[in-house]
Amino acid sequence: MKKLIVLIGSLLFGLILMNVYTDSGTMARDGLEINTSYIKNSKELVAEMSVSGYIHKKKTLEIRTTLKEKNTIYIDQTGSELEYIVIDSTGEKVYSEKIKGDTIRAFESMSGEGIIKIVLSSGKLTAMININENELNNE
Repeated sequence: MKKLIVLIGSLLFGLILMNVYTDSGTMARDGLEINTSYIKNSKELVAEMSVSGYIHKKKTLEIRTTLKEKNTIYIDQTGSELEYIVIDSTGEKVYSEKIKGDTIRAFESMSGEGIIKIVLSSGKLTAMININENELNNE
């Protein structure tokens, strides 16, 4: 009986050591790095945003920005498919699309403050989002 307990204990100890000293037992950690650039003279309205990292569960980011009648969103991303939802100042959803890869999209809305929701899928991701890049740099 003692030999069996010593054998099982040795096996468990060996497995624990293998997990500690090898990379094969490591699991990607949840973590996002989010950087924002604000519209000139604003501390809340975002002109561009970058997101990178790894997440295990779906997560939604929400940013406030200024929308024009005609808007352009520039998306440069790798990794998971992301969903972009734009809501204008009246609360109306004016744009919604799931995107994987780089793209430029145009949409119309009411002028004023709006919200962009970015639904992050699980997995590794890197994304750079610019909203009305030309107009916002001139303000």
